[in-house]
Amino acid sequence: MFQPKRQKPTREDNRRLAGIISAFLAVLLATSTISALAETPSPIPTPTSTPSITATPSPTPTAITDPPGFTEPSIDAADSLWVVVNKKRPLNPIKYKPVLDKSLNLSKPAADGFRALKAAVSKAKMGTLCLNSGYRSYATQSYTYNLQVTRYGKKVAENLAAHPGYSEHQTGLAADVSTTALGCRITNFGKSATSNWIAKNAWQYGFIVRYPNGETATTGYQYEPWHLRFVGIELATRMHDQKITVLEKYFKLPAATTY
Repeated sequence: MFQPKRQKPTREDNRRLAGIISAFLAVLLATSTISALAETPSPIPTPTSTPSITATPSPTPTAITDPPGFTEPSIDAADSLWVVVNKKRPLNPIKYKPVLDKSLNLSKPAADGFRALKAAVSKAKMGTLCLNSGYRSYATQSYTYNLQVTRYGKKVAENLAAHPGYSEHQTGLAADVSTTALGCRITNFGKSATSNWIAKNAWQYGFIVRYPNGETATTGYQYEPWHLRFVGIELATRMHDQKITVLEKYFKLPAATTY
């Protein structure tokens, strides 16, 4: 039998075979890599903890108060502008003596207020204001009270003059006023135009008419249009604005008709 003669592979054939083998190996390597990547899951990133949010505390409200060191004047201290002296409320100490002005027989703040009021009266063409009576000592008030008792009897005197130690005059804050046109007498002062003007305007200078008409059942004293009491512009303004005429009612104190 005839058999064909085997031909030896040429150099070209060898190069082709080498190329095929190289290509096959490259494909095999790429397939293995892709498979490995598909089988190995990508690492899941560890979640970072979310920082907790701390709520900012609301500031505690601060109460609105008076300035440091501020206190309203006492109604009990004898040297206070707001002291309430009546038949139920004696001075403490009972023989208290204020520091007096150098030229007026009043405490210094009351004297300054009186000068301002006097100037205003003159400017309003209401005459010349004068001081009939100002500060009275404990001893002087004893004499005044006893004199009224002698003249009118105790029952009437109780409505005219205070017992010693219970008088506003002893504080140096009370001023019995009149005008030079009346000879500085208080008797007819309540009928004058000056009295009417003062009743309406004295508050602007820190004064009140201490024993107004119609308030005897509260104050314990008859109407005294000449008797002014210096309480300072602040308190006088408050009383004016609230239409309160007597200290007892402003401070909600009991009536003081008897000792």
